[in-house]
Amino acid sequence: MFDYLIRWNQKKQMLIGASLIRIAFGCIILYMYCMQYQQRHILWGPNGIIDFSDFVKETFYTGSFSLYQLSSSSLYFEVIFHVGILIALLCTLGYRGRIISILNFVFVWSLFARNGIISDGGDNIIRILLFYLLFADTTSYFSVDAYHKSKSNKAVVTKAIHGISLRNLLHNLAVLACMVQVSLLYLTSGLHKAMGVLWQKGTALYYILQVDEYSHPFFREIISSSETLLVAGAYFAVLVQIAFPFLLFNRYTKYLAMAGVIGMHFGIFVVMGLFSFSFTMIANQLLFLKDSEYRRLKEFFVIMRNRVTGAVSNLIRKWKPSSSSVEPQSFKTVLVFYDGWCPFCISSIERFKKWDTLKRLEFVSFRDGTVTQDYGLDITKLEVRIHSLDVCYDRLEDGIDTIIKISRNIPLLWVLVPFLYLSVKLGFGNKVYDWIASRRTIIPAGNCNDKECLLPTVVKKID
Repeated sequence: MFDYLIRWNQKKQMLIGASLIRIAFGCIILYMYCMQYQQRHILWGPNGIIDFSDFVKETFYTGSFSLYQLSSSSLYFEVIFHVGILIALLCTLGYRGRIISILNFVFVWSLFARNGIISDGGDNIIRILLFYLLFADTTSYFSVDAYHKSKSNKAVVTKAIHGISLRNLLHNLAVLACMVQVSLLYLTSGLHKAMGVLWQKGTALYYILQVDEYSHPFFREIISSSETLLVAGAYFAVLVQIAFPFLLFNRYTKYLAMAGVIGMHFGIFVVMGLFSFSFTMIANQLLFLKDSEYRRLKEFFVIMRNRVTGAVSNLIRKWKPSSSSVEPQSFKTVLVFYDGWCPFCISSIERFKKWDTLKRLEFVSFRDGTVTQDYGLDITKLEVRIHSLDVCYDRLEDGIDTIIKISRNIPLLWVLVPFLYLSVKLGFGNKVYDWIASRRTIIPAGNCNDKECLLPTVVKKID
């Protein structure tokens, strides 16, 4: 047994799952911040539904702590609230993982402690798992930290270490603690349901659906009208929750258990509308897959993507035999027009090309040939903002909208899409883009290639 633990501790386990749950929790926390942003003063402010003095007394008697209890100033509240959003964003992006994860835990704990009335239960498991994840490595993948390591030739490598490694041990125990916590949560929840008369009779779902705040009229009518659905749903929930911890011990039944709880929580989201709770519980399942399983899953999706792409290409050739000589670039769905005289633009486009795994984007320099005439573009506008053309809908976009279009078509950048949309909604997206674009360098000459731009040399005539 001890030898097995030594072998298990030779490297950090489930790094991909830990990184994914960091992103998932970060997005859920940002969703909570943004959804109640307009009502923040009422829900969490010093003059909100929970009076500041009552809140301070409550934290004193319960022994809890919140940053929001330190001052009754509205300005202080605004600063803490918006810093919390910034910290959550940095945590989602995986920047300075160790420090930011601690700060994120403190700010999230403080927010939930300020007003527990509006919580739906998902906040409890988030707080517990965020604490465990303080001791885990959650930035080895899909993070700014991992990107910086790769750029400095320190790629993510899980080194095998003989003996006991404290860092590996802390990470592995933290991940294990999260898995045990989730398993105990399902087991105790299932046992409590099994002891209830309504769940034993299979009528519990009927009474749950009668609560207007937590049910959709359409689904309530469908489910309530069928005794079979009511009984099957109730027994399925109890069975899945009780069996979940035990099914994890087998490689194949583990997938069945995960699919069961994911389906259950997706049903809760659809029927009851508990978005944050449902997706918090679904996000917990990200920790239960090994790194090798994630890699096999990626290989499977790559194979399926290639098959679909091949099938679509064959259909196109059958429908348009004359297009067999057309280059693959002709089937791109988005054309991006960038400035070929801008070194910063060229380097950014090169990164986008590497990340364009779906092969949906084609990048064209509007400085080349007759591009502006061919597509009817205004070169004065192109020099100010990057443009894109949606081939399917013949829609031309520029600035931050083009950045959103690029991010939507590159899986690696999908995490940025909600924040880019939010920047547009709040009205500062294009302002930030214009500020950055106005500071780029332009080298007007035909001396740029894909990797470098040569400055024109000046020859001084000597008399």
